[in-house]
Amino acid sequence: MSRSRKGSKKASRKSSASSKPSANRKPVELDTEQVSAAIAPIALPDDELERLAAAMSQRHANVMRIRRDRSESNANEAELGTQFDVPWYPLAAAIPNDYRASRSIDFAAGEYYLQDAGSLLALAAAEAHTDSLSGQLVCDLCAAPGGKATGLLEAIGSDGFLLANEPIRSRVAPLAYNLSRTGSDRYAISSEDPDALAEKLPGVFDTILIDAPCSGQALLSRGRQSKGAVNESMVATNAARQQRILAAAHKLLRSGGTIIYSTCTFAVAENEDQVQWMKDELNMQPSPIEALSDYQSPLADCGYRVWPHRDGCAGAFAARLTKPIAEEPSEETAEFSEDPWLLRRGVLQSEQPLDSGCDELIQSVFGTSSTEARTDEESVLLRQRDWIAEAFCKGAPEWVKQDWTIGPEVAHRTGQTWKPSHACALRHPDDPLTANAERIELNDAEAATYLAGGTVPTDQRGWLIVQNRDRPLGWVKADGRIGKNHLPTHARMQVVAEVSKDKGREKVVD
Repeated sequence: MSRSRKGSKKASRKSSASSKPSANRKPVELDTEQVSAAIAPIALPDDELERLAAAMSQRHANVMRIRRDRSESNANEAELGTQFDVPWYPLAAAIPNDYRASRSIDFAAGEYYLQDAGSLLALAAAEAHTDSLSGQLVCDLCAAPGGKATGLLEAIGSDGFLLANEPIRSRVAPLAYNLSRTGSDRYAISSEDPDALAEKLPGVFDTILIDAPCSGQALLSRGRQSKGAVNESMVATNAARQQRILAAAHKLLRSGGTIIYSTCTFAVAENEDQVQWMKDELNMQPSPIEALSDYQSPLADCGYRVWPHRDGCAGAFAARLTKPIAEEPSEETAEFSEDPWLLRRGVLQSEQPLDSGCDELIQSVFGTSSTEARTDEESVLLRQRDWIAEAFCKGAPEWVKQDWTIGPEVAHRTGQTWKPSHACALRHPDDPLTANAERIELNDAEAATYLAGGTVPTDQRGWLIVQNRDRPLGWVKADGRIGKNHLPTHARMQVVAEVSKDKGREKVVD
């Protein structure tokens, strides 16, 4: 039986509304009484409560967190005219007026990540803008969609390694895409409950960041939460879940390691009370950050807050604590140190041979084979997972060989045909795997056409990495006349090219 016209319109409106981006959702407004209850026992004057209530329903613009290896690029300062003006995070900049940051070649090339300035407080607590994390083994325990994980990945340098864990499997794909945009291969992804992950890797990590699931009161301005975010029951439920996650993080952390805890809520029960719980129940020690002293919470010596009405962002909380070095390792941690495979017997997928078609593609495009990769200690670790091929960086931890980890994707199969993956094209041009791949350089106008899905004129043949100003954008398959576009749909965008007369070359703007 067909639906009535009225019913069809109603269903259509509902579907359309549910698919709208958060930018188009209506902010949720709270009165001062509700706001006061949400932040209790922190007390603010009445006039400041009014400003906070107003700011909590006001959508704040995102900022650009500039990629670490591009932070001194001329493209960012000379062309975008940005100033690094997020006080608590030096590598972040306001989006210039009339600049469509998410529709630019710079964005496609991974020059920056767009996020609320408040979410950078956790990276500031981890000192990810410095070299403090260089060479460390780091875990982002609740990593999707990747705003903080990508910052950590950039901060660990050429010797560190990141495990980005996201328990919700449907969120792994966008996390993987965002990690690939950094150009780094020094990561693995897992989708484990924190307790299960702690059973697998006890006492392993130097630093763990927990951007904990919370009541999300800072998301009210984006229409991504309801007024229920301030209900005591919701706050209590989230606080209990946070303690379970923190206990797992403590188990994952090595002696002397650091926990960075963050939320996007204002409730003390989910913030400062959790810091106190870590001190009392986990024997964690506060690790204050001098550079964040202006944002120190009145209730925690190692906790920091940014506020919508004071700091021009949605708001956030972050804290840093350390596991005492003198603390005795648990029995599981000691057992893991003696035999890291003892607790995790299973099939090592990296020991399974690649499909002949996959091996042939990798050899023809990258000039290496899976056999060479396995016998050369200086090479990457190649493995196949059904219709996906992955390549871990050299020196990756042994536990990445297990079947619960996901590596940086390098190739995929459609039908019976193997093709290089978009994530692989985005690797640093000097990456050991992609260094020998053929490339084609496009000017800004040509790059704009490519990003919109167009073909590329070329007399070259085979798989080519498309570049703009030496920055990789994706793949084309060339036949000596044109390069067929292999940019994934989710990576395509519309940009407009015009000539920048003052610079004497083409420049892309919106």
